[in-house]
Amino acid sequence: MTRTQSRSSRAPVFLAVLFCVATAARMAGAQTAEPWPKLSAQQQAEAISQLKDFANQTQSTLKRPLNAFETKYFLFCSDLKPQEAQNWAGLLDRMYVKLAEMFAVPKGENIWRGKALIFVFSRADDYRRYEKEMMHTDPTGTAGMCHASSNGIVRIAFYRQKDALNFAHVLVHESVHGFLHRYRTPVNIPSWANEGLAETIATDLVPQSGRRNEVITQARENMRQHGGDLGEFFTTDHIEGWQYPVAETLCTFMIQNGKRNYVNFINGIKDGLSWRDSLDEKYQAPVERLVRVFGNQLGVRGLRAKY
Repeated sequence: MTRTQSRSSRAPVFLAVLFCVATAARMAGAQTAEPWPKLSAQQQAEAISQLKDFANQTQSTLKRPLNAFETKYFLFCSDLKPQEAQNWAGLLDRMYVKLAEMFAVPKGENIWRGKALIFVFSRADDYRRYEKEMMHTDPTGTAGMCHASSNGIVRIAFYRQKDALNFAHVLVHESVHGFLHRYRTPVNIPSWANEGLAETIATDLVPQSGRRNEVITQARENMRQHGGDLGEFFTTDHIEGWQYPVAETLCTFMIQNGKRNYVNFINGIKDGLSWRDSLDEKYQAPVERLVRVFGNQLGVRGLRAKY
């Protein structure tokens, strides 16, 4: 069984704004544009039971008591105080509803295999132990990781950062990655679009005064510092740290200038088009034109990238 891993590692860039410095790894092996299999009620119940067994195994292995909260779409396991844990679980439900509305998922439909399993640890050391002992992953320098398996199971873990808004941003960001994995088909969304949407939705759902404008300012500054060259932004498996505000600003720009076309663009990739063909056919803006107009909008004329 293969899996894709998404890391959130955050270091201050300006004011209270934090950015990832790594992104979702591509899932190994061939991907299919065939829709995820429709599961029966019994199959969904079995998947949920397996996730609960894994949560119990985690609690036993780490010797760390975890309270479980179940919502319509999430299994939330945490050693935080119950009221706080329920508040975070509620935030994830709001994220799910927002994305479901955006991508026209029928109201009330559950796209997860079972549910998304969320771990939130109060101590960073316990989070790191979970990643090492349960997921066999090196979590060095991360605040959260999304493990999205080829069989459709999504497991996401975090530790509770001191700043509530920064933690909430990471919580939503990583969970967006999980949603995109389970949306429509197993085909991966390229890093720049995946991270851009994760940041955009997190900014929308976790308002921080002035953040949107600060992200735009940071994106403009970063592009100018790199001579107006985005480099391998569109083609790399992992965008770089300085490219995160660019990805968020570009995603927001695309949605504001054509929300339906943006959804069609994501759908096109999920249905088997290359990201470039999907930009051409579904968003109806070839990448060269998109980059030029986006750069002009931010005052970075002559913006370029490798395609």
